[in-house]
Amino acid sequence: MEPTKKVQVLLLDDDDDLREGMKWMFETVDLPMQGFANFESFKSRLDDYVNSDAELCLLLDLRMPDMSGLEVFEWLKRSGYSLDRLPVIFLTGHGDISTAVEAVKNGAFDFYEKPTTDQRLIERVKQALQKSGEFLVNLEVLKQWSERIDRLSPREREVMFLVAKGKLNKVIASELDISMRTVEVHRANVFDKLKVRSAAELATLLSRLSDRLGFDQLAGLE
Repeated sequence: MEPTKKVQVLLLDDDDDLREGMKWMFETVDLPMQGFANFESFKSRLDDYVNSDAELCLLLDLRMPDMSGLEVFEWLKRSGYSLDRLPVIFLTGHGDISTAVEAVKNGAFDFYEKPTTDQRLIERVKQALQKSGEFLVNLEVLKQWSERIDRLSPREREVMFLVAKGKLNKVIASELDISMRTVEVHRANVFDKLKVRSAAELATLLSRLSDRLGFDQLAGLE
């Protein structure tokens, strides 16, 4: 039997009754929910959830007194939180639908008009949680690749970057002031340790690692 996945629905809404009702609704279908009445309380706990191994979804009220949902959404993006890791579903009143549609165009997962106590929202939240789970799987795979890179020697890493840039062995030998044969040995070691078969495959791998994980050791790919 597969282990039960960890999931966590987050709700940021200043309406006490809505938070209580939504919590009851989601927990009746085995989706734990944590509600927050204001941005500061949400912000203080956010990293704990993002750095956990739980699949996440954020339900975000568009209109709040201290900080609007759109402002929170822009803060999330500006602060570097992945909308794949933390998919956002806006909760909106009838008059805010056009604003919510625009938010979806800018990366939000979806929006629902209040009141939202229906099965459609539950299913959409489950889809958002699945997206978060896929991000976690991909993240783990990329971390495994980075660990392989960490096992390369400093010289092998230098050769790796130059190979990924498409440079020929003789050019690499000249730039590093080593023999062609030494380059060939290091190149073969890099391909073997990273389990890649070509310079193009190596370049694609390093680009994905740099884009998704921001490893400092990949800066040489520029």
